Amino acid sequence: MMDLGPSLLLMALFVCCQGFFSGSEIGIVSADPMVLRHKAAKGSRGARLALKLLEKPEWLLSTTLVGTNLSTVAYSTLIADQMIRLFGDAGPIAAVALVVPNSWIFGEIVPKSVFQQKADVITPVIIFPIRFFSIVFTPILWVFSGISRLLTFSVKQDVGKRQTLREEILAMVQMSPVEGEIQQEEKDMIRRLFNFGETTAREVMVPWLDVVVLDREATCGEAARLADREGHHRLPVCSKTDHVEGFLDVLEILGEMPETPIAGFVRKIEFVPDTKSIQDLLKELRQQNTDICIVVDEFGGPRGIVTVEDIVEEVVEEIEDEFDPAGQDPQWLRRVEDRHYLASARVELDDLQEKLGLEIRSDRYSTLGGFLIEQFRTIPHAGQEVWQGNYRFTVEKADPKSIQEVRIRW
Repeated sequence: MMDLGPSLLLMALFVCCQGFFSGSEIGIVSADPMVLRHKAAKGSRGARLALKLLEKPEWLLSTTLVGTNLSTVAYSTLIADQMIRLFGDAGPIAAVALVVPNSWIFGEIVPKSVFQQKADVITPVIIFPIRFFSIVFTPILWVFSGISRLLTFSVKQDVGKRQTLREEILAMVQMSPVEGEIQQEEKDMIRRLFNFGETTAREVMVPWLDVVVLDREATCGEAARLADREGHHRLPVCSKTDHVEGFLDVLEILGEMPETPIAGFVRKIEFVPDTKSIQDLLKELRQQNTDICIVVDEFGGPRGIVTVEDIVEEVVEEIEDEFDPAGQDPQWLRRVEDRHYLASARVELDDLQEKLGLEIRSDRYSTLGGFLIEQFRTIPHAGQEVWQGNYRFTVEKADPKSIQEVRIRW
């Protein structure tokens, strides 16, 4: 039998080993792959090794499992030996009384908690001893690996790759920018790019209420004067019943006699449902060699207009074209003072949440104006207010048809 002094030292060593292996298991699993890639790109050898070993997670986790179990067995054996030596027949009971709490606290709970909280920092460091022990335990790991493959033969093996490239890139852009790396403007563009395929025509269109239309009976002179007054060179052409027949590019009638009817210059215009994704819409407009279309609702009525500029600015932000209301402040959100803003009623609720942190949702509308109409159950007039949680919304500008501007305070 071993003396008490050396036994205590070995017990402490094996408890530390148990804590190391059990903590490493949770730490490696909790480490963010994008953070590791970030560190590897900056020259971290530990991060590079961790990424390499994480390609075979079952081998890595088997190493920590074997290490934990061997440490636990060795620790338990030493304690049992000393307890039997000290207490005789009562030794096994005393051994259990010591092994269980110490093993749980110092071999499992504490190390796992610490390693999980510091996973991204610890993993590039602990990966070196884990790699060493994976080599030492190779014979045992081959047996474990073979049994594991037999038991999981029918289970899909893509568990380690559930995090898609999309999710990883979006996680990367959440990191704080440092010099020479992705800056905030670029991060915003990446987010918009990933949302591009999910954005619909309804979300980017200019509402039909704001579209200037031309009567099909108009003359070239009338069209030119209207275009000059409104600042648009592409004008939808409609019949008396608001039926859209096409559009006129005023640049094509320059030089024509003022009394010439526009009928011969009206070009075909595309009609798209308001639920169509702008990614598909952009492809369609390119195929049709046009840069403008009419957005229609489920009944075929016009809801608005979308141009190529409207689609592109979803990624690169504002590009002013002739369908943007003249004189409109391009900033849809203006800060008056702390916790006091003026916002366009057309701002998307998602954009408002991103900028101000407002958590407001509507099942029917995507804009602030639509949300307020839903709250009031009618089109409110200027000065009317409504509370949503701690936020007070005051209608600043409105007409009988719509809301233009809203004051937000909290």
